[in-house]
Amino acid sequence: MRHRLGTLGQHAALFAVTSAVFIGAFIGAVPANAQSTEVQPSDRSFMVSLRQANSWLVPVSKEAPARTTNAGISNAGRDIFEGHSRLDVDLLKAAGELGVVLPNDVSSEHQALINEMEGRTGDNHDRAYATIVRQTQGGLLVMATQTRATTQNTTIRTLAHQTVQMLIRTMTVLENTGQVDPSALELVTAKAQVNAVRVIGQNIEPSDRELLVLLMQHSLWQKPASRESSDRARDAKVRKVAGQLAAEHTQLVAAVNEAAGQIGVDLPAEPTTEQKSWANAISSSSGEELDRMYANLSRAADGSLIVQVARARATTKSVPARVAAQTGLTLLLKHMLLLEGTGLVKSNSLQMTDVPAITQTRSNASPPAQPDDSSTSVGFLTGIAVLVVAGAGTLWLVRAIGHRGGHRR
Repeated sequence: MRHRLGTLGQHAALFAVTSAVFIGAFIGAVPANAQSTEVQPSDRSFMVSLRQANSWLVPVSKEAPARTTNAGISNAGRDIFEGHSRLDVDLLKAAGELGVVLPNDVSSEHQALINEMEGRTGDNHDRAYATIVRQTQGGLLVMATQTRATTQNTTIRTLAHQTVQMLIRTMTVLENTGQVDPSALELVTAKAQVNAVRVIGQNIEPSDRELLVLLMQHSLWQKPASRESSDRARDAKVRKVAGQLAAEHTQLVAAVNEAAGQIGVDLPAEPTTEQKSWANAISSSSGEELDRMYANLSRAADGSLIVQVARARATTKSVPARVAAQTGLTLLLKHMLLLEGTGLVKSNSLQMTDVPAITQTRSNASPPAQPDDSSTSVGFLTGIAVLVVAGAGTLWLVRAIGHRGGHRR
């Protein structure tokens, strides 16, 4: 089953990248940084989900400092309140510009949660607040990252980018309080990504190993390709961006190596067969063709990988793997923005499906299936499901945490 999923991931990633680059670059797809006013259902779903999350995270976080004596929770509450308040202002502005109707009222489930939290103080409040907020933010991170990687609407792309940046920061602040229950790291989507078979003699989550291997293989092809492009690209902007990416992959490799050493993961020494083909395509190009090839292949690969890295950041219980995921997520987000800033990234390079497979070779390969919009839609629907389930389960979490701590209102 694992091999089959890996093979399918390879096919989907290869087809998506090649179609995005060669079709997009050579038949004149619009640049990704061009203004698009069209709002896809997945874009609308993201905006509605963000609005619903803000509707209860803002008031609950505003009250957090008054309900705790824990300095970490107090600081986290203020940070989360300010972050989601700013996001809500930007969200409402974007919705007005795009004609998207957003809910104005708090849902009955979220209002019940607000009411439930109002009576909690001290340790009783702290554990419940840290856990339910972290769980909600984890689900929102995955959805916002998916939107950031795939949306062709530049207004929504900016909003999603800001959302991911804010969540990366506030999730870390919340985790550092030491009050987050492990249940907050379990997303509905995460379980389907984890292979149940463990490596004998190693206490390693397969998903953590896959994360580190994916990040290393990504650097193993993109760092040398970026170094070469920084020397050979015709466009000065492309040369500058490529040079920055090459330099920053050193930081990513260091973070991955450190995490791998701490948790005992053997890392690959070469990129995948597909990734080698991408590097070869860049090497065999020159002039404007090289510029377009490098920008589109790199942006497509970053967009494919960043969603799985975000999922790992939201769910891993391993601190070393979390640090590596945080570094990877931050750099990939930055690199996508830099590549889009060249003006050469075509809109088709944003239409990614699955992440690149981590296996070095493949056998009995079948022809790649034609990707369609359903895979992206499924990703967004899954993200919505995460938030819905989190919302429906938060009251149970609050009561369960309160009961575990032996505190009563």
